[in-house]
Amino acid sequence: MASTKVERLNEDIRRELISIVSQMKDPRLDCFLTIMRVETAPDLTNAKVHISVLEGDRACEDAIKALKKGQGFIRGELSKRLRIKRSPEFTFVKDEGAAYAQKINEILRDINKNDN
Repeated sequence: MASTKVERLNEDIRRELISIVSQMKDPRLDCFLTIMRVETAPDLTNAKVHISVLEGDRACEDAIKALKKGQGFIRGELSKRLRIKRSPEFTFVKDEGAAYAQKINEILRDINKNDN
């Protein structure tokens, strides 16, 4: 279980990442990109950033590549904004939560149709 300090930092990082990514000029980020959550290690050296892209898997892969390429810029901006000495190394991963929720909704819709 993460401490309250780490949880608060995770939310601060998430909020700032949303702002930083929206300012980036990479065309691969011109999609509906959502940063779902950030999981920072207790020693604050690494952070896993879960992202979701509405346009599909290919757009998500392209967005992850763009974020990896711009990681130096992102870390620098994050350090300035949060006034932290050293920002964590980021690992960007596709968040499966939205797709899972959509699948569950489809199953529930099918069950509802069968009941009627």
